[in-house]
Amino acid sequence: MKFAWANTDSLDKADVVLVGVPDETGSYARRKSCSKAPDAIRKVSNEREVFERKGMKTVALSQICPMNKNIYDYGNISKGDVSKVVGKIVGEDKIPVTIGGDHSITAEVLKGIDKLREDISIVYIDSHPDFICSSKEYYGSVVCDIAEYKNIDFSSSIEIGIRAPEPEELVNVRRKYLKTISSIGVEAMGLKEVVEKVRDRVSDNVYVSLDMDVIDPAFAPGVSSPVPAGLTSNQLLYLMTEIAKLGIIGFDVMEVCPDYDMQDMTSHLAARIIIETISCVK
Repeated sequence: MKFAWANTDSLDKADVVLVGVPDETGSYARRKSCSKAPDAIRKVSNEREVFERKGMKTVALSQICPMNKNIYDYGNISKGDVSKVVGKIVGEDKIPVTIGGDHSITAEVLKGIDKLREDISIVYIDSHPDFICSSKEYYGSVVCDIAEYKNIDFSSSIEIGIRAPEPEELVNVRRKYLKTISSIGVEAMGLKEVVEKVRDRVSDNVYVSLDMDVIDPAFAPGVSSPVPAGLTSNQLLYLMTEIAKLGIIGFDVMEVCPDYDMQDMTSHLAARIIIETISCVK
């Protein structure tokens, strides 16, 4: 089943390419099933965002920006093929949208982009910094893993929504001068100021990585590592779409855990975040 808003069967004609990576080999979470997320998100997008009556079928519109992108659903690929496939997409000046899977997949995505773009700024939206360096190549070491890439620029990168860091991560964040804004910081600062801080910090090549556990479990219970006191769904939607308007080279949505969801509400929210963000990409 394809993503409900996929509107072209031609990769050549696509502006945006959706890629699923049903893999959680990089996860140590007690909650499993994020490998099911790409298909769960596609399925719920068709069940709740497509309207059928009297032989007619329509797809719900985005609410923030006009839907004027050609979207191609590439289907699912293995984690080992991610950097190659994403590199091909970016090499053809298309925007990759990757659905995981666990967050370690982001390192593979950026490995493919790193060869083709310079001075890449990362906007990392997550409840955890994912900056463990004492272990490598898993969902908690993503930021440490990508620090070794040639074109990732931490001086122009930022983490948003952080609220459950480990002591080692705080040391690594300071060592790399990586700016962070906590979830309570977002609330205190206000969304417009957060977006301005992102705008002032990032380069022209911005990649956004979203872990759905940044959202409060009241809105997104079906994630691998839920943490209380998170962002609301509207706060996240505002941040994602406003950052997309700045111009981004790709984004991902990770860590939806369908087996722990309630009536597919997290998968549905992920689907809506994806299409709203795509619609606002410059």
